Amino acid sequence: MTGLPLVVALLLAGPPAAPADRLQPVVPAGAQRAEIQLRFPPWQFTGAFSLSAMGIEDRGEAHDLGSVIGPQKEVERILKGERGTLTLRLRAETRAGFPFIFGVWQVKQGTGAYAGLQGGGTFTAVDGGVGKGGSPFELQTLLGRVGRR
Repeated sequence: MTGLPLVVALLLAGPPAAPADRLQPVVPAGAQRAEIQLRFPPWQFTGAFSLSAMGIEDRGEAHDLGSVIGPQKEVERILKGERGTLTLRLRAETRAGFPFIFGVWQVKQGTGAYAGLQGGGTFTAVDGGVGKGGSPFELQTLLGRVGRR
């Protein structure tokens, strides 16, 4: 994107949220990279996840309580895998550019292999790119750092 369309997109995006408006995850010393990939069917709040963090490799079902779009823009996300259950808190922002939905996440609590994890990071969400009717949050990537308390 160049020229006038870029300027218009930047103006429509508005200023970023003030730091006080953002979640501030506690990232313990010695935290390691965390990557969580999610896929949701169009306009559904239950999907699938895969996770790689702290030597944990897991996959399973993801369920959102709340929505990354709409007025609230906060989500409690529950990831139920073979290694345990991880609950995250997400705060989304939207803009006219790409990615349309982005934000921050933090670990709320965990059981099994996720017990005692702390940390968080950023996320992006995009549509699945398959025809009309796709939702803007079908594919999500959460990147960050987590460690043990």
